[in-house]
Amino acid sequence: MLEHVGQHDALSFVDVRAMVGSCLQQMRFPERVAISTSAERHRELDNPGAYSGRWGGGPFFVEHLNRIMDCLWSESPYRECGVMGPSQVGKSEIGNNWQLHTIIYDQADMLFIGPDRVLIEGYVKKEFEKMISNAVECDGVAAAEARLLPGAGSDTIHLKRFYGADFFFYWPTGSRLRALPFSRIRLDDLDEIPTDINDQGDAISLARGRMGSFSAFGQTMLYVNSSPKLGPRAGIEAFVSAGTNERLWVDCLECHFPFAMEFERLDFDRGGSPADAAASAAMICPDCGSVHPQQLKRRLMETFRWVGRGETAVSRKDEETGKTGELEANTRASFRLDGVQGFRPWSEIARLAREAEIALEYEQDESKLKSFDQTILGRNYRARQSGEAPVSEDELVTRSRASAYAMGEVPPGVEILIASIDQQGNRFEVAVWGFGQHFRAWLIDRFPILTVEEDGKQRPLRPFTRPEDWGVIHEKVMSRTYPLAGAPHLRMKLFNTAVDTGGLDSATDNAFAWWHAMVTGDAGSGRAPIPPTALTLIKGGNNPKARKLPPPTIDAKRQIKGAPQAELYVPNVSRLKHIANTALNRREDGPGYVQFPFDVPIEYLAELRAETLQGDVWVRDPHDANETWDLMIYARTVLLRFGGDDSALGWVPEWARPPRGAPAKLERAPIDTKKTSDAEPEPSPVVQIAKPQKSARMRTRPRRTIRSRRAG
Repeated sequence: MLEHVGQHDALSFVDVRAMVGSCLQQMRFPERVAISTSAERHRELDNPGAYSGRWGGGPFFVEHLNRIMDCLWSESPYRECGVMGPSQVGKSEIGNNWQLHTIIYDQADMLFIGPDRVLIEGYVKKEFEKMISNAVECDGVAAAEARLLPGAGSDTIHLKRFYGADFFFYWPTGSRLRALPFSRIRLDDLDEIPTDINDQGDAISLARGRMGSFSAFGQTMLYVNSSPKLGPRAGIEAFVSAGTNERLWVDCLECHFPFAMEFERLDFDRGGSPADAAASAAMICPDCGSVHPQQLKRRLMETFRWVGRGETAVSRKDEETGKTGELEANTRASFRLDGVQGFRPWSEIARLAREAEIALEYEQDESKLKSFDQTILGRNYRARQSGEAPVSEDELVTRSRASAYAMGEVPPGVEILIASIDQQGNRFEVAVWGFGQHFRAWLIDRFPILTVEEDGKQRPLRPFTRPEDWGVIHEKVMSRTYPLAGAPHLRMKLFNTAVDTGGLDSATDNAFAWWHAMVTGDAGSGRAPIPPTALTLIKGGNNPKARKLPPPTIDAKRQIKGAPQAELYVPNVSRLKHIANTALNRREDGPGYVQFPFDVPIEYLAELRAETLQGDVWVRDPHDANETWDLMIYARTVLLRFGGDDSALGWVPEWARPPRGAPAKLERAPIDTKKTSDAEPEPSPVVQIAKPQKSARMRTRPRRTIRSRRAG
């Protein structure tokens, strides 16, 4: 007979007093405690590698977050609260402390909405569950974990059930924002949530709809936070602007002058390296110029106050509250947190700012500045050139007429030549671009190929339907060399030819067939195989969030057995157009500056201005040609393929560089721009292709192997 452990022990019973006391404890009306007080009592942080301990006891100043947290309390006069700011400033911690307060002191059901399922589940596992398990008991008030209801169904990824409060964690779908009523809703990362959820409206409107039955009793609260990305008239910034719109002000520790503690007051070396910027970072008083280094940040922030609409900041020396006036009445409290107020050191902010400025200066890439503004400062990105009008077609004409080189010449400064080809139904549009240090650019040549020779006669070109017509590219583009301006006896070779494969399926098939014909050679004509590194097949990408140049794709159905694999490059066209536009809008010579021959036909310059930026989308009138603009993007794709963001062009092989002996500078008499602009554009000059005669003393230099790089 089986015996069980303890079966012969005397029966024992629970302590009746303890059981009744526990039941009565659950029935007691909770103590009325502010959210900030609740966080100080119960919140225990556990961050390996960083501060771990009681909330507010670490090296970071967090008292300025108390007002925001307390605006979420049911006893506050507000029904909505919005916070705009970057990462690492406490936006999420405000919501976490609100949730902890709801569990312990102010029970109600709550819905948490995040951008997607992955982020929601990551938040629950890494943040919410850790917060609950680490929360401590204080003054006889049980910890949060003790309030979790028993049973497996009460502790899942998407539902946490506590005494008096159920917490739901979902991502945005119309059904989830319609299914159940809630008095409290938290929307995290608003600007990452679709602005129209399943054609039913935006997240905020749908959330308000879930609160209707509670609104009459004044028991609703909506907390919205996000880093901005949708512009000043949408998303989180529009939400914050319509509220109390409060900013953090502090007093100078020397003269007590009040100023908004924001990035504009952070001073650092803007002409040196990122390391120089980091070493010199300090907050500067706009009145007396006093320097407040990182060591004084806490003392500086201890003078804080929030100043909103209707209020004016004054010195705490003159007014204890540090402000005068009366905050305008509003049911929405809203706040702007700046990156300099958060947990990230000022030295790191200065370093990242300088890195982004250097990227714009030398790479013409504003993506790092955009990321810096949104994720480090907590602001919508504003293009650094947005205050200036884009360079006009007339300005480009004036720029070209003042140039010192002609179409078909290679001016000083060019380190590499790249041909780019755009296929149309009845022609190839061709451009040859020169690039130099820091991505300075020159248009070298521009012409269409309209005909092909057949049976001794010229006939119209048909690239989409006749694959044999593609052979004209080698004859009329790839075989060309270009004379150096001022030294026409010296000629420069093309480094690479980029070809657009877009259009009909047959056109793409023809592009791949041509690529294979080039790399395998032609025994009949004696043409040697072309190295795959001399050709780039391109198809414009339509994902604006993709890398500048993702790894190439391999189209298996368009490969030939036994031949080299044809790689297709799909650049982020939107991002490259931003970079090219930044370069084109530069009005003074320097990194990224784009120059043109003095005799370039005006219509080609007009094509560079055919597209305009509307929001984040490049659009053009369907009647305006834009081939030269596209050809510029293809050429920049080649730079990314081989050199990534290396603006020094150190990767360019010797054979592709200009021969020695060319003049370092060109001088040309001024051009009569009026006479030139009124004249009929002349066709692009034909460059005679001739191989130089090799003497017995000349040796052939080995051709260096080029490897592709990936650009982020």
